[in-house]
Amino acid sequence: MTAPSAPGPPDPVPGGTPSVPPEPSGGTPTGPPPPGTPPAPGAGTPEQAPTTAPGAGVPEQAPTAAPGAGTPEQAPTAGPSAAGPVPRNRAADRAAVRAFRPRRVVPAVITAALMLAVGGLVATEVISTLLGSPVRVVPYDRMFAWAASTPWRSPQALGAATLLTALGLLLVLSALIPGRTRTVPVRTGDPDLIVGMRPRGFTGALAHAANRVPGVEHARVRLVGRTARVTARTTLRDTSGLPEAVRQAVHARIEELSPVHDHPVSVRLRGR
Repeated sequence: MTAPSAPGPPDPVPGGTPSVPPEPSGGTPTGPPPPGTPPAPGAGTPEQAPTTAPGAGVPEQAPTAAPGAGTPEQAPTAGPSAAGPVPRNRAADRAAVRAFRPRRVVPAVITAALMLAVGGLVATEVISTLLGSPVRVVPYDRMFAWAASTPWRSPQALGAATLLTALGLLLVLSALIPGRTRTVPVRTGDPDLIVGMRPRGFTGALAHAANRVPGVEHARVRLVGRTARVTARTTLRDTSGLPEAVRQAVHARIEELSPVHDHPVSVRLRGR
């Protein structure tokens, strides 16, 4: 029994290109070509793909700017310099003051009630007189006779005129003079953004600033009109410079809160 002979090279195909045996498995050889081997026609220098470390993500490419484009501007970031007093804006300050102004409900109700009573009385007298049976709720005949027989210099006429004038001025002033607001308007610099603080919160912030001054044991702040009155208790014997330090601390806190109106500061020290 004879061993099978090894297969020989494939027979050439008549009229065609001889077939090349397939390369052994294992991929394209990674080593450099033998010296003296000419490059393939039309083939350039092979570019190597960038390699990344194992486990690393795909590296991000930095965005490139178009030709002629300027450097992109970075968005401003809020930092310590962003905090501080808000600059004054007259339109925004007027809007804040107008928004927190009291509505004057009591004078408005009184005026409306008086006008309604007078209007109803006049309408009743006119309609009843036109129908031929006047109601005579108000004794016009006696009032007309008194007015015709009383001179303008008489005490009764002067007293009635003074009373009516004072009542009219009171109603006008109550409508024009703003009332006492229950909110401290704060500057925002934007007429569409209105912010206010409760007086208790405002004075609490000022008292906290006063309590942080060295030498102050306890401080209390009250708003008298627009003046911030600070009453500080201390145990120091030498209090020279302490009132000014408290005043500066409270004034700095007022500047940080940026109220619409100015609030002067007065300091009073008390010892044990």
